[in-house]
This record gives sequence, structure tokens and C-alpha cells, in this order.
Amino acid sequence: MPRGRTRDEAAEQRVLDAAFELVATTAPGQVSINDIAKAADVAKQTIYRWWPSRTAVILDALVVGTMKATPFRESDDIRADFEAHLRTVIRLFNSPTGQIVREMLGEAQTNPAIAEEFKERFWQPRRDLSQARLERGIELGHVREDIDHEIVLDAIYGPLWTRLTIGHLPLTSADAARITSAIWPGIQFRDSEDSAP
Repeated sequence: MPRGRTRDEAAEQRVLDAAFELVATTAPGQVSINDIAKAADVAKQTIYRWWPSRTAVILDALVVGTMKATPFRESDDIRADFEAHLRTVIRLFNSPTGQIVREMLGEAQTNPAIAEEFKERFWQPRRDLSQARLERGIELGHVREDIDHEIVLDAIYGPLWTRLTIGHLPLTSADAARITSAIWPGIQFRDSEDSAP
């Protein structure tokens, strides 16, 4: 979220809304602080007091908007929680916001500062939510304790990111169930009686 001095919450929300709307119609790299300030009816200096860079504003706008669009259900059925979350991410990636995310990733390939901002502000908070549900699955006895968490999360979400960036196959809601069906047998907990021949 924004860093810096105390801020007016209404003005902050106007900035985030303006940034999100602008990048939805224009490539993120072409949206300037001046554009955002004008659309939000705030001074450019105000934005710089609250955010360290133009990219930070856009990423915060994406974080706020996409977190609302992709809530992580919290039930005692961890597999169902992941499957439901995958469906919301698929809807997001198939929306105009998905194009914004893809363009930000494109900028990140040639700009290390943007790459770091994207990882810290957009990707990591979402990863933390997924990590928490995976850990809850272990606590409930649904998921094996000996799994490599990073590998498992990459395996669950990797198909979505690959199809978003490469576009070799479409993303459909049905893919959520296909992904969990393919991955879950390898990570679910089985007691000795279940695994006996």
C-alpha cells in the first residue's frame, strides 16, 4: 500500500481509481503521474508524497482491484478453496485487467526496478495468501508436511501465468478443476493404511 506521509483516504482512493481506469485503456508505460493526478484531481506532488514512483501507484491500484476480484475462500476443504481461487484468477486474467497484468510483466522483463516492484507489491501479497491456505491444509491433515511449498504453489498457479503470458492455450473456468485434479494426488496427505497396497 502507499508509503509516506499521512494521506486523505478519499484522495488516495481517487488516485487508485484513476490509475486503474487509465491503465485499463492505455498501456501502463504510457500513463504518467501527470495523467493520474489530473484524473484524480490532486496535485502531482501529493502523489509523490504518498508513492515512490509511477509504477508503485499503478501496482497498488492493481493490488487493490485484483484482491477484491480474487478473494481466497477460507473453509476446511483446502482443495476446494484452491480450486475456487483458481477460477477467480482465471476470470481476472480473461478480463481487461489481465491485459494490464501482462503488459506490466512485459515492462518488468527489461526494467529491473519494475520487476522488483511487481514482485513485491503485486505478486508477493497474493503468494502469501496461497501459502497461508497451503499451511492450513497441513494443519488440517489434508496436505503432506514434507512438500516443497514453493514448488507446489508454482505447480498450482504456473499454468495460469503461462497461458496469460504465452497465450498458447485459452484459460477456461474448467481448467481450475483440471489443475487441482492433476496436482492434488501428489500433495494430499495419506495415512499408512490409505497408502498400503
